[in-house]
Amino acid sequence: MSLRLTLAAAAATLAFAAPAVAQDAAQAAPAQSPAVTAAPAMSPEETAFEAKGMAFEAETQQMGVELQAVMEDAALDAAAKKAGANAILDRYEPKFEAFAVELETFMRALADRPERAAQKDQILAAATAGPAQVRAVPAQIRASIDQALAAPATPPAAN
Repeated sequence: MSLRLTLAAAAATLAFAAPAVAQDAAQAAPAQSPAVTAAPAMSPEETAFEAKGMAFEAETQQMGVELQAVMEDAALDAAAKKAGANAILDRYEPKFEAFAVELETFMRALADRPERAAQKDQILAAATAGPAQVRAVPAQIRASIDQALAAPATPPAAN
């Protein structure tokens, strides 16, 4: 998998794992009647967490831009690219951890709400899986960078 695909996959994972978690939990509730199809309005806590998720997504997109710039810099050799990418990931990794903690805390609080009793098991499973996915992203990116740097360079396509 190319670095670009990995970065895109990481961004997609975060884009859907973070802000959508609250909405998914809200939509998991069974409809009161067949005529009601709209999702329930988000609570202030859900709205606030969605904003946190969007801010985190923006940070990860910036990280992707920085990583892409390092990896595409023709002046850098493989060792310099790896060192530059690792420095970027080292700087962003605490943000992944902090967001994972916030996500887990939010989901566990959501699971404890009486109106979410029917979905409690699903929400608790998401409270474990979602943060684990967020925490895994930096390692996945590092592995993809190692793989990209180890791959032989492909010559430009002839027209």
